[in-house]
Amino acid sequence: MKKNLILALLLLTPALVMAKGPGKKIIKSMQTTEGIVSWQFLQNDYWLYWAGYKGLTAYDPYTGSAGGYFTRARLPVIYQEGFLWGGLFQGDSVETDTPRVGGIYYRIGTSPGGIIKIEDQLVVNEASKGIFKVHKNWLSLSDQYLKKELSIFLNMNEEDITDYMIEGLRDRYADHWKNWPVEWGAPFNDVNDNGIYDPIVDVQGYPVVEKGDYPGIAGADETMFMVVNDLNEANVRYLSGTPPIGLELQITLWNYQTNFLPLANAIFKRFVLVNKSDAVIDSMYIQHFVDPDIGYYKDDLVGCDSTLSLGFAYNGYAVDPEADKLGLIPPAIGLTLLQGPLVDAPGSTGMFNFKPVADSKNLKMTSFNALSRYHYPYGDPPMGDVTFALMTYNLMRGYLPTADIQHPAPFITGSGIRAGLPTKFPLSGDPVNDPEGMYGDVDGQGQNLEPGDRRFYINSGPFRMEPGDKQEFIFAWIGAQSNDHRQPISDIKDFAAIIQRFYENGFKDLDLMPATPQVKAEAIGQTVLLNWGWDTQSVEEIEQKVKNGFRFEGYNVYQLPDYYTTIEDPGAIKLATFDIDNNVKTIDGLKYDQEENRLIVSPLQVGRDSGIQRYFVVKRDSINRKPLYRGSTYYFAVTSYNYNPDLKNFPSLESNYQVIKVTIQGQKPGLRYQAEPEELIETTASQKTDVICQVKVVDPTLLTDHDYQISFTSVQDSLDPLHSKWFWHLKDLTSGQVLLKDIPVLIFEDEQNMADVVNDVAMADGLLVKVLAPAPGLKAIVQVADAEGPLKPDEYDEQGAPFQGNNVWHDPGSPNDENPFYISAGGGDGDLFSMTRNIENAREHDFEIRFTDQGGIFAWWYDANVYSEVPFEAWDVGPATYDDDSDDVRCLTGGYSGGGTVGIFDFAYTDPALGFPATDWIYIRVPINSRGSYETYYEDVTSGNYSYNWWSHSKEVLARIIICDMGGAGTLPPSGTVIRFVTKKGPTEDLTFNFQGPGKPEQSLALLKKDVEKINVFPNPYYAASSMEPDRFTHFVTFNHLPPHAIIRIFTLNGALVRKMEKRDDSQFFRWDLKNEKGWRVASGLYIVHIDMPELGKQKVLKLMVITGEEVLDYY
Repeated sequence: MKKNLILALLLLTPALVMAKGPGKKIIKSMQTTEGIVSWQFLQNDYWLYWAGYKGLTAYDPYTGSAGGYFTRARLPVIYQEGFLWGGLFQGDSVETDTPRVGGIYYRIGTSPGGIIKIEDQLVVNEASKGIFKVHKNWLSLSDQYLKKELSIFLNMNEEDITDYMIEGLRDRYADHWKNWPVEWGAPFNDVNDNGIYDPIVDVQGYPVVEKGDYPGIAGADETMFMVVNDLNEANVRYLSGTPPIGLELQITLWNYQTNFLPLANAIFKRFVLVNKSDAVIDSMYIQHFVDPDIGYYKDDLVGCDSTLSLGFAYNGYAVDPEADKLGLIPPAIGLTLLQGPLVDAPGSTGMFNFKPVADSKNLKMTSFNALSRYHYPYGDPPMGDVTFALMTYNLMRGYLPTADIQHPAPFITGSGIRAGLPTKFPLSGDPVNDPEGMYGDVDGQGQNLEPGDRRFYINSGPFRMEPGDKQEFIFAWIGAQSNDHRQPISDIKDFAAIIQRFYENGFKDLDLMPATPQVKAEAIGQTVLLNWGWDTQSVEEIEQKVKNGFRFEGYNVYQLPDYYTTIEDPGAIKLATFDIDNNVKTIDGLKYDQEENRLIVSPLQVGRDSGIQRYFVVKRDSINRKPLYRGSTYYFAVTSYNYNPDLKNFPSLESNYQVIKVTIQGQKPGLRYQAEPEELIETTASQKTDVICQVKVVDPTLLTDHDYQISFTSVQDSLDPLHSKWFWHLKDLTSGQVLLKDIPVLIFEDEQNMADVVNDVAMADGLLVKVLAPAPGLKAIVQVADAEGPLKPDEYDEQGAPFQGNNVWHDPGSPNDENPFYISAGGGDGDLFSMTRNIENAREHDFEIRFTDQGGIFAWWYDANVYSEVPFEAWDVGPATYDDDSDDVRCLTGGYSGGGTVGIFDFAYTDPALGFPATDWIYIRVPINSRGSYETYYEDVTSGNYSYNWWSHSKEVLARIIICDMGGAGTLPPSGTVIRFVTKKGPTEDLTFNFQGPGKPEQSLALLKKDVEKINVFPNPYYAASSMEPDRFTHFVTFNHLPPHAIIRIFTLNGALVRKMEKRDDSQFFRWDLKNEKGWRVASGLYIVHIDMPELGKQKVLKLMVITGEEVLDYY
């Protein structure tokens, strides 16, 4: 009974009869309605916006004043607004030349309800009256959220809101969700896109979002709907002095609760006008009227931007008295027309009901008007007389509000270079960049009025409505706040451009927030493991989905002081950021500043191109700068964030998060992990390779003790963009299942660079796997033979030893050489890059320069058509197949003189690295086919013709090689000397890595019984207080290592029972609050604790010393 009474009170909220008129006199009369919801509001972080069931919006029924509030401080900014229409009613024998005007202004010309026809008469359908509201999260709205809404709705303090009231509001949300008036034009999410509302409902009849159509605007948090009409002739004449037309107006309002500022700062309005009469309305226009009051009502200015179909209002001075009371810099507001009337336009495409319509277009704002209450004779048109209709119709057409519609007078530009000229877009200048109106028409400048009580009007037309026609108009209110009273106008224009783009996309995919990471948390020893890579579906949703240009960029990990602290709180600490390595680090944008009470440009995210990691091991309490203590509880959060470089001021959004609560503990009773987090697992390669495969434990709870194998494939199709790219796959050899497939092999330039890509890895079965391949390059340049034959291991130096030779890169060759030499590179500073500029052509083959008696030829192809015989040859010896001559291919040798002695291979050049005499620059080219072979090259060069046909059939692999004379004898290495150039080896399809995962966690009843011996209580002794207690009123000791079920009895030394407690949960901890059965604090003394574990058949007895502290009262 009480619940029904409360719901009835909610339904019977006050209704408006008359609002502020032109003279600013407030006439307020409150009455109840016929048992229907008569008032509602939309709210988010920035807007509070009232609406009534008669069609009036931005009016507060409790104050009888402004009902459009903006900023978090809720500053009134819209005093009154309305929607008007006007057109020529064809067939009207009485007023053929007089437009009929109706709608909502300072007086309300509409009545609640939709129109139906009964016996050729238009009447109001009583069942359609009311204002309906749904919330997309209606099933999960918290009591606190509903309490806050009720405090506004009922004009009561939150503490006075009862549970019955909350339940009543929750029931109303359910009722509107179930009985959403689609038949009267209420919008719905058409999931199957068939144009019919066919929801799939649950057993109670409520539409299920996941299964089919459901109420509201797609993606909107709150949606409100009402339908009104103009059938009440008295109301229409009281407004405009003209008769009704027979129009129905369906009104939808919606908002978004989001961190994306252009949407969070907006309220959306949709009007659908339906001609229910039998007449044609010609030369029709619509008008959105606004009486803005940015705080105090006598100091405002207005303006427009015709390119954005935008009207805006802002404060005329830096300080507004009403805003100043709230500690605010005055904000600004703007109204943009997103969709105007739909008219014929062959070859164009318009929009209706969020869908494209061929051979049509939507008119934009076709004119803008600005008036002032004190602007005689062109102030507010007088209501209740046909003069209002004539003046308003002129305004709709972009003219001054005169009563002569046959000879209308234009608005005149008041300032700027077009001052004195007629215009349909007065005050279209730029108050931000041209505040004095030197170039454009700026309110308050030139001949324009000083700041005052302004109104503005957005108009669109003409269009024609046949009987039964519908027209749809969409507007958006936009608010902004910045560092002065004019700057918000720039933000509003930015917001409007972005919102226009979203509208053109049909308001699709407006849930721009990245998905929340699904985090598994585990206390393991003295660490906390946070793992959000275990759910591959969640990872894909976060990292792969693009939402209106927003792409995944990274993850943040936070520690929170307690469960209720947010990540924005100064007490929260960011532990780590893992972001994509793409040179996007610090992302700046507009952010709300609590101290300055406005938006400021500041870092939204700070990355470091770390690469992506999907787990984090917490090893320290960063808030208190202490170790993690057993028995203590800690709080964490993990978020994802995205990035859209096209949105300068709003480029990034951070996801919602779950607060993760973890209590530090040893291994749970009866449980044994077989590995520690971040423990490395040994892998075995099937062949010699430079590919690095590292496996380490991330989550010991998911280990399987299985055998695994990593294999490799590459894309062979030369037309594929991924041609020659390598991918790895992880197979569970024990189960035969492929766990990971087509994971790109990551490339590192050198050992130091590995740290930059270490985090871009994949996870499976609690193991983190990373596979890295080196970028193409040289691993070593070694001498493997001298005049006496192949070098012996004791002749290798330390750097050459792994490569079966002696390092000769900037280092002397074999100690057996009579004249020591080394290898360097010509040009620059003799660095290795000069030699390896085209090393990718080597295809991971190794190369040798062999000094032989027969030698070869050297052509100075970068100097002149000259060649000479030289005592060396160059060979491609295959991919480290040194003992297999079958794949050896002779290469082309030639290059550049370096020292200027073209045609003579000598030591005329000087090594730029170490300064010793050096040879001409040797270039090595490998044949592609027989037309680029050494034999073809030899014949062409020695013939003297130099056709160079072999050039395009061969590729450079090594360049600028110089042999440096360290001994000073001026001789080249002797015959038999072999210098080998060893390349870095990447994956092959024959390469595999095998490893065995650690054992899966062991859990048994036997272990659980064994762990009974570990049961303990701390602190013991208890001295008056504990560092774990949150305040001086809370006292407790903690038992640990307990099984899920335990019965704890506390006795005094003489055997008296003090307290009996029972534990039934999965935690190993249980707290005693040091109180007896009656709830009194126990006395100091020694207590005997008897712990019974019936399922285990075990008991444990402990002794506990308690020393209570002295109680001191603050007040007495």
